[in-house]
Amino acid sequence: MDLLEKDIANRIHNLAGHLATPAPADTRYSLTKLLHALSEDRVNHGAPYEAECSLRIAAEVGREPRPGFAFVPVTSQGQRDLTASIAGQGGFLVGTETAPGDVFANFLFASSVYIRQGIQQLNLHGNASIPKVTGVATAGWLTTEGTSLSESQLAFVVAAASPKSVGSYCEVSRQLLLQSSPAAQALVMQHMARATASELDGKLISGSGASGQPTGLLNAAGIGSVSGTALAYTGILDAVKNIEDVSGVVDPNKVGAVLAPDAARLLRARELAAGSGMLMGMNTLAGLPAQVSKSIPNGSLILGDWSQIVLLNWGVLEVGVDPYGVSSALFQKGLTGIRAIWTCDICVLHAESFQKITSIT
Repeated sequence: MDLLEKDIANRIHNLAGHLATPAPADTRYSLTKLLHALSEDRVNHGAPYEAECSLRIAAEVGREPRPGFAFVPVTSQGQRDLTASIAGQGGFLVGTETAPGDVFANFLFASSVYIRQGIQQLNLHGNASIPKVTGVATAGWLTTEGTSLSESQLAFVVAAASPKSVGSYCEVSRQLLLQSSPAAQALVMQHMARATASELDGKLISGSGASGQPTGLLNAAGIGSVSGTALAYTGILDAVKNIEDVSGVVDPNKVGAVLAPDAARLLRARELAAGSGMLMGMNTLAGLPAQVSKSIPNGSLILGDWSQIVLLNWGVLEVGVDPYGVSSALFQKGLTGIRAIWTCDICVLHAESFQKITSIT
């Protein structure tokens, strides 16, 4: 065997055993190409750049995807099967332009009300124990040079956090993979991202702390409350004052409100004062940033410093692709399963930084 033949043989061996280096012209990430390659068990050859991205994520999270799965790069059950033959089930996805590989992360972060509102994020590996100080240190004046300062008795508590997973699942047909362009991935991923973000938002507020859920803000000890009966400007001011009374504003730039849709509708039609405009605009409440979310219980709003909630992340937001499915029915129909999972937890640093206003009338 001459040198040329040996070189060709080595190249073939490397392609079979390792990820190929993508050509410079083929470095645009395509989820569609990855799905199609996985469904035919030829990911290293059919989608080498996407396979390399999966390998890099595996190194980051410290584990390999199980056979038949791949990790999809990101930056920060039961849905209907998507097929190309029926417009409402995927046919509208057949089409046009390129979408970025991190489209899921962009949509997810844009979809989460509380990430936009300013909650903190922290990346972890093991379980978390976050220390908090309860009580306030006091200061005093020295009467004479020999006077001693009074000792402040501070108490420390620990807020524990552990990984909890939220996700969504969807199936796409082989025909959709064959016909759709990268634009199709944007719509599919947007839908999955919004479903995941919506569920996280809901449990950030009202999570029970049981059945795999985090403990939400409304179930945190120490959150204050103001009556929502005939809520007016003075009621909003009372809520702000209650937070300020306990020095609950840590970051003034992150103070704002999140309202249930029915509460927002009511306050948008209520005057701040006679002839001086409405209490609530589209994105403000009494001059404070405000957003609307169905995650807030009906007739309620929560006002506070959102920097005092930490979203803890373990690893990355993972998108697993399974060309075999959980049953032979998927294989027989040529369907591919897509599963998105975000492993996270929520920690309320200071519940006193928030006020809830309920039963708004």
